Amino acid sequence: MPEIKIGIPLHGKMAARAFHQPSFRERLTEGGFKPLYFLSPTYFRAFDFDPGKYFELQVEQYDALYQKHFFLQQLRMLRRFVVVTDTTDLRFRETIENKLFEATLLGMSGQMAFVNFIRHIPGMGRFLGWLEKQFYVTHAHDKMFIEQEISCVLTPGMGNFGFWNEGSFALEAQRMGIPAFAAITNYDNIVNMGYRGFNPACLAVWSKQMADEAIRLHQFPASKIEITGPIQYDRFKSHLPKNRSEFLQSLNLDPSKKTILFAGGVNIHHYFDIYRVFVRQKEKIWREPFNLVIRPYPHVKLLGSPAWKVLEDMFRDAGAYISNPGSIDATGDRSAELSMDLSFNEGPDELNYLLHYCDVMANYFSTIGLEAAICDLPTIHVGFDTYTFGQRFSVSTRFLQSQTHNRRPLRLAASRVAKNEKELFAGLEAYLGDRTLERDARLAYAESECGELDGQSGSRLVKMIKSRI
Repeated sequence: MPEIKIGIPLHGKMAARAFHQPSFRERLTEGGFKPLYFLSPTYFRAFDFDPGKYFELQVEQYDALYQKHFFLQQLRMLRRFVVVTDTTDLRFRETIENKLFEATLLGMSGQMAFVNFIRHIPGMGRFLGWLEKQFYVTHAHDKMFIEQEISCVLTPGMGNFGFWNEGSFALEAQRMGIPAFAAITNYDNIVNMGYRGFNPACLAVWSKQMADEAIRLHQFPASKIEITGPIQYDRFKSHLPKNRSEFLQSLNLDPSKKTILFAGGVNIHHYFDIYRVFVRQKEKIWREPFNLVIRPYPHVKLLGSPAWKVLEDMFRDAGAYISNPGSIDATGDRSAELSMDLSFNEGPDELNYLLHYCDVMANYFSTIGLEAAICDLPTIHVGFDTYTFGQRFSVSTRFLQSQTHNRRPLRLAASRVAKNEKELFAGLEAYLGDRTLERDARLAYAESECGELDGQSGSRLVKMIKSRI
C-alpha cells in the first residue's frame, strides 16, 4: 500500500512539540502515513531540512493579507470574543486597557459597546467565520498540495485565535477537496481562544470534558469528535533512562537534598519575588539545605530581557540550577530553543526528568501545572503579587486566577494556592515533608483534562485520521 501523504503546518511551540516529537512521527509511519511538515519561517529558516519532507508555511502571505484588510482584522477580533467565558471576558477587558491611551474616548467607547453587543448574539461565531471564508480566500499552498500529492491535512486548533495561519492552510486544503483534520494542542484552547475558523473532518480532543466544551461553545457536532488524549504528553509515560540520583548529579545537584522547582511565566517581576523568597528567606522554607531549580518561560520577552541576564547570574551565584529551555545569546540566536521545540533529539528532555524527580513545584497557574499533575509532582500556585507598580493587569496573579481553566474545582483541589508568604511557606513545608499529599486529587485532575493517560494518544490520533479519510 502506498504511503498516505499528510500535510502538517507547524507555527507555534505547542504544535511543534506535539506533532513533530519523535514518538508521533513514528506512529504516523507505522500507520502508513508520510508526514510533510510546513514550518513557519522562524523554524524553516533556522535549520537545513530534507526538501522532500519539509516546506515553508507561507505565513508572510497570510500576514500581508491580514494587514491589508481592516475588515478581516475586525472579523478575527470579534471571533476571538464570541466564545463567552471568564477568560474571554478578561481578554476583552485587556483589549480595552490596551486601547485606553491610543484612541479617543468616544471612538473607544463606541467600538467596545459594539463588540460587547455582537459577542452575545447566538450563532455569531459561525456567521463571522462564514464571512471570513467568503471574502478572504487564500491560495498560498495550492500548488504544493498538487505537486506533493497530499491526501489529507492535520492542523493544531481549528483556525481560532493563535491558529489563524493553520486555519488558512486547512481552508486551502478543503477547497481542493482534501480532508482537514484538527487536534487540540493545549487544555485551554477550546474555552480561551475564540470561535473556530473552519470545520475539520474530525476533531481530536483530550477528554470528555473537552468534547463537551467543543459541542457547547463551538456548536461542533458530536459525531465528528473523537477523544484521543494529548499526544505531546505521551512522553511523560515513557521510561526514564536515568534514576533520580543520576539525573540530579548530572546537574551538579545533591541527590540527598530535597529539590524545589520553580517554573515561571513571562512576568519578570515574579522571578525577582521568587529570588527574594527562595534565596533570601530560604531558612523559612525547610529546616535543611535544598536544591533549587529555576525553569524560565521560553519566550523572548523574558529571555531576551537585560533584567533576565542579571537575574540568571543572581540565581547561579546563590547555587540554583537554571534549566533554560532556550537560551538566547547576545546576537539573539534562538537555535537552541527552536531545536527543543522540534524535538530533534531522541529520549526524554530535561523537563520530563524534573517533573518526575523534584519534590515540589512553585508556579503561577500555567500549563506546566497540568504537566506536574500528570507526573504526580505536588504544585503550589503563587496567588499574590509583591511587585505591582507598572504592571498590566493581564500579567497579575489576579488575572491568572480568574481564567476559566484555572477556576476548575479539580485543578484547585489538586494543588495549593498561596495567597501570601505565610501560606507559601506552609505549603512548601507540607509537600517537602510528604510528597504524597493530594496524590489522588492530582490524578483525578489530570484525567479530567487529558482523558486516558496511557502514552497512546498519538496512536489513537493516527487511527482516527486513517478511519475517516
